[in-house]
Amino acid sequence: MRASDDARRRWLERGPLLGLAALTALCGWIYAGVFRGEPVGDDNTFHLAEVARLAECLAHGDLDLWNPSGNLGFADGYYYQVVAQLVPALAAAATGGHVLFWFQVGVVLPLVLAPAAAYRALRLVGATGWQALGGATALAMCVSGSQWGHGADGVFLVGLYTQAWALAALPLALAWSARWLDTGRGGGAAVAWGIFVGLCHPFAGIALGVAVAAGELARQAMARVARARGRDGGRPWVAVRRLAWLGGLLLAGSACGWVPVLVDYDGFGGFPHRVAGEAGTGLIPLVDVLSRGRILDEARPPVLTFLLPLVLLLVRAPWLPRLWAAAAAYALFLAIGPALVTPDDLFPAVRFFGALQVVLALAAGAGAVALVELAWRRLTAAAARGAVAGVAAVAIAVVLAFGAGRLRARVRVADDEPVAHRRELEALLPAIAAAPPGREQARAGADAHWLNLLPYVYAGRPALLQMGGAALQSSPSYVFLWELRDTRWSAKAARIFDAPLVLVARDRARLVGAGRVVAETEQLSLIALPAPGLVSPAQIVGTLPPGRAAARAAALRWLASDESLVDRLLAYDGHGGAGPPPAGRVTSAARRPPGAGPDLVASVEAEAPTTFVVRESWHPRWYATIDGAPAPVRRVTPDMMAVDVAAGAHAIALEFDRPWWALALWLLWPAAALVGWRLGRRGCP
Repeated sequence: MRASDDARRRWLERGPLLGLAALTALCGWIYAGVFRGEPVGDDNTFHLAEVARLAECLAHGDLDLWNPSGNLGFADGYYYQVVAQLVPALAAAATGGHVLFWFQVGVVLPLVLAPAAAYRALRLVGATGWQALGGATALAMCVSGSQWGHGADGVFLVGLYTQAWALAALPLALAWSARWLDTGRGGGAAVAWGIFVGLCHPFAGIALGVAVAAGELARQAMARVARARGRDGGRPWVAVRRLAWLGGLLLAGSACGWVPVLVDYDGFGGFPHRVAGEAGTGLIPLVDVLSRGRILDEARPPVLTFLLPLVLLLVRAPWLPRLWAAAAAYALFLAIGPALVTPDDLFPAVRFFGALQVVLALAAGAGAVALVELAWRRLTAAAARGAVAGVAAVAIAVVLAFGAGRLRARVRVADDEPVAHRRELEALLPAIAAAPPGREQARAGADAHWLNLLPYVYAGRPALLQMGGAALQSSPSYVFLWELRDTRWSAKAARIFDAPLVLVARDRARLVGAGRVVAETEQLSLIALPAPGLVSPAQIVGTLPPGRAAARAAALRWLASDESLVDRLLAYDGHGGAGPPPAGRVTSAARRPPGAGPDLVASVEAEAPTTFVVRESWHPRWYATIDGAPAPVRRVTPDMMAVDVAAGAHAIALEFDRPWWALALWLLWPAAALVGWRLGRRGCP
């Protein structure tokens, strides 16, 4: 009898970890298909291209990290959302292996490790091993079908690669924060994980702050009720001081993500064109999503959704109120999100959807196990216990079987998508690489994201327009490129933005206009259009009005005019006035690889003072020299650079120079975590 009891006890102790190992293996099986090729999800291809650029720069010791591919160029990781990309980039640079493999590892890693992170988080806040396993299982298997969702939802429907990293770590950040607030211990881990979440995806950092604040408010409200009933409700101001410490350290430690935005906001593109619905769901659609079980149980029996009200009504675990409070806060922001739109639209409330999934899945899974444990303790009859065990087994089987099948089917790569024309693109890559310099336009019938950015990954050909990822938010040129996204404006885009190569479906090539066919496959045509090159003479004929909004509006009017086709440009306020007609020519111009000196170089000859436009996105951290002497960089329409030269032959060089303080700010992350650790060691009240 004693041997049987010992065996049962060992099973109860070891079972959760064995179950977690099995769950992790199951997730590995689900997502193994990623290694067959470039994964689906539009933004994933952008992230792959950005990882390729980061790896190239890191391999050559170039920490300025200017990226020429997407929206006329942007500064990699200058603002935020770079940690998840740095990991595979560093691995590729260190090993010399192909960037695709390491990016695939980067896609799979958070999806496979998310259950372990959830398990550890629930254990930290006092859940039993089996409860933690239940939460981990629900988190791994929940499916919403929304492109804004956590895990596979966002990764494979729209390519929210960095969000997957952030939300995988969110439970750990929440758990360590709760431990710090409740006990004064674990401050270092709370700060370190919290900053990690925010630097993987800034909105996940906001979601963390909202959850921690809402959870503490709920805890204080419960403590007040306890004191009113004569019970010990704790010392409320102690937690308030701890919350202030945590918030301050998180803000300071993540300064590398927000200080450059404030300092160099002129070079920050903002979000002039959001995806439909990104502002938030609104109240009625949110209620519909919740009531139909489409947040946790898309395309399967709504087991997890059904469990939520049961857990809410019947389970009183101490770790649940913080989850419920976070869920309520997220739901509130989703409901009112459409009313929170700002001029640059920096608060897309729909991004709370993935965080809402996370906390509801943890509550449903861990709470359901707590409910089973409660029933098991209260029921003594073998038949009753057997019934409970049977219902639980069926629920687990449904969640695992339907969830695993649905998630595995979602894992698709370029070869699975006919619109990718992956094999035909492979045949065109030599011609794309050998063509004269200039950006590539992916147009009608060839505008799938693989065709847009894989030429940069495999042939070094920069893309013109990128409709997602950091290029959208970091390049001020995006708003102008969006206006010329129609195939009919291919020739105009080639002329203004140095984008002479056009990849288009063969049956729609006529829409591109006059051009020379460089290469063709069964479905695709590669066409070369006239373009002036990276650098060319131009005339500044006026200035834009001051102010961000007014300048953009005037620049858009200029873009629509014929002036844009003859290099008659407008200068931004504070960047000089009108100048003489051009009287010069470019003898050579090139974009240099990382580590080879200045980023852009040109040799010019001028018979009289002349302005030369450089078709790369303006940023306040570009510096120019003319014949080795510093020269002003002008900001001209649509949002490019220009330099003025005197008569004669000159060598122009431009370099993007990331300021030392932007790199030094990264040291605040470990410094803030160290302060949190010291406070925890001292038991800071």
